[in-house]
Amino acid sequence: MKAALIGKGIAASLTPTLHEAEGEALGLDYTYGRYDLATLQYAGWSLAMAVDAAQAAGCRGVNVTYPFKQDVMALLDEISPQARDIGAVNTVVFEGDRRIGHNTDYIGFSAAFEREMQGISRETVLLLGAGGAGCAVGLAMIDLGAKTLWIHDKNQDAAQDLADRLADLRPDASCAVWASQGEVDGIINATPMGMASHPGQAISLDDVTTRQFIGDIVYFPLQTALLCDAAARGLRVMTGGGMAVGQAAETFKLFTGHAPYLSRMTQHFHDMTQKVPA
Repeated sequence: MKAALIGKGIAASLTPTLHEAEGEALGLDYTYGRYDLATLQYAGWSLAMAVDAAQAAGCRGVNVTYPFKQDVMALLDEISPQARDIGAVNTVVFEGDRRIGHNTDYIGFSAAFEREMQGISRETVLLLGAGGAGCAVGLAMIDLGAKTLWIHDKNQDAAQDLADRLADLRPDASCAVWASQGEVDGIINATPMGMASHPGQAISLDDVTTRQFIGDIVYFPLQTALLCDAAARGLRVMTGGGMAVGQAAETFKLFTGHAPYLSRMTQHFHDMTQKVPA
């Protein structure tokens, strides 16, 4: 069995190793490659070319990450209801000649937040990022109890589009573009800012009063500049590790048909992150 990851700037991704380690533990002949369209090897390649190549190579499917989670939808034959609601796909399963799109970011994030943030107030949340991951995380936060969801993105049109989409899906919640004012219980970063390939913070914590927590979906490095800033201010923090493992476990099952052991994948993720510099 084969699978792959498609994205830009994904050389540091732990997803391939995480999948292969669980496959080996289950006794599967399973390899997981990557198509990094930011490298010379794939210079000039389009997203469509990468998906075509993976399918032609006999992959069971591909994970799709930044910046292609929305663009890949135009290349698919079928999209799961949840992925269509979210407006983004991070997992494509090949069934014969057909391409079926799924979104495991929602499940991965929800499970991690419920596990790591029990008992914390989350009625008012500021979401950073209106891209593919932001769609999944925003919907998950509303379902986890956010009554007011502010959305901040450098692309104001994208932020407004996401606010409108989420308001349609969850009319009981208040969704609006962040106007740089007011207080929030917490902030979730769903942008690539903080990644090794995108250093920095999507927002300064000096610019928003945050009462409870900061979460990040970035996991390389695990302790992003945003989370370090939050911890120094005494806020509760959630790294992107839980979401990374959760969505990988769901994807692994879709690709292989075998249920992985989440605790084992979590331990392996922990072991890998201890071997890389912060």
